[in-house]
Amino acid sequence: MLMDKFEKLALEAIEESKTSTYTPQDPFASFGFNANPFLETTIEELQNEECIESRFRVVIKYINKVYNSFKENYSENKSNDNIIMDGVLYGSSQSGMSTLISLSHQYLVKVHKELTNAVYTDAYELVEFEDNQYSIAKTFQNFRNHIGGQSTEGDAIPLLIVDHADFLIEFFEDFRYSIDRDFQNTPIVFIFSQAGWTRLKNELAFSEYDLINHMVPSQKISSLNEDEIFEILSLKLSKDGQILNPFSHEILKAISKKSSGSLINAIKICSKVCDECFINGLDVASLSFVNDITSLLAIDVNKEFFDLVTLNDNTQTFVLSLIAMKSIAYDFGITYDDIVNNLGIQKNSASHHLKQLQEKRYLIKRTVNRKAFYRLRDELKTLADTYLMKSFEQKETLVRLESISDLI
Repeated sequence: MLMDKFEKLALEAIEESKTSTYTPQDPFASFGFNANPFLETTIEELQNEECIESRFRVVIKYINKVYNSFKENYSENKSNDNIIMDGVLYGSSQSGMSTLISLSHQYLVKVHKELTNAVYTDAYELVEFEDNQYSIAKTFQNFRNHIGGQSTEGDAIPLLIVDHADFLIEFFEDFRYSIDRDFQNTPIVFIFSQAGWTRLKNELAFSEYDLINHMVPSQKISSLNEDEIFEILSLKLSKDGQILNPFSHEILKAISKKSSGSLINAIKICSKVCDECFINGLDVASLSFVNDITSLLAIDVNKEFFDLVTLNDNTQTFVLSLIAMKSIAYDFGITYDDIVNNLGIQKNSASHHLKQLQEKRYLIKRTVNRKAFYRLRDELKTLADTYLMKSFEQKETLVRLESISDLI
């Protein structure tokens, strides 16, 4: 049977295509980068970031202060087997705190003889969350295994650092007592976001846990400003001291401004700019291109949000404060009941405020077991930590927020 023309062409094309394959290319690599520069941060890069120096010094001094305070209290109260002297470092979300804390731990164990066995843990990696609940027993076991695995047999652990401590707020007291049972008289430095730290203080105000006498006064880690984010982006997106395409000095300045103090926002914009320039065959991004991407990622609402939380002090900003405190870790977010119970307003008023905030693209809604929950969008968390929480703290108002175990 003779093949028709198109059957023959199809077979020829299939045969030819066997030697022709396509491997997707990293957009960053297509512009001369070795790989996506935001996937990893090296010690060499950090040494070139001047903005990290003052923060690094603050963290090292504070951790050492906690350790020295514990030693002094322990020597004076050796008869007391339950000495707890902890510390809290807190700051704005998405401002490079985890990188800073990890770096500080690396150098503490390297240069401080008494803290050679200090252990760094990350609650984000160790906390178990299953079926919309915190699995507390598994979480404690994870910490027990991790801390025990980091220590040399027979050697006491002089200090423990717990990053992303927001994930422990729901069961903070139980966690602290559990650690003290397994690793007695080990001071802990907890790392919180501003919203997480504010929420924990409110939670413990209604408990018997003596936070004041168990803790060295907390230390805030300053937020990143626009110039510092520009410095970080310039170092990350340069090769041999030259900013690579599709970026430029002007473009990185614009991105730094639009990021509103959030390093994650800046990275999102940069990554999307690189992707879109690669797809559209553009060698260099333009300011209008950056504006379009910022709008596409819904980061353009940051300016409106900033104006709201810095120029107003009303019911809506109070509601936003509650939402910010409920937008951490695995929390589902705020409910109507949280707003009604803490503000003493009617449910229809709470609904009105939530609807307005959602229309402004500040919130995301999630339904769990037919109940509505509202969280602050990730892109706004840095502004909330930096400005909204500061305003809320100044009111010296205590609020009581529902826990996940109360809701499910």
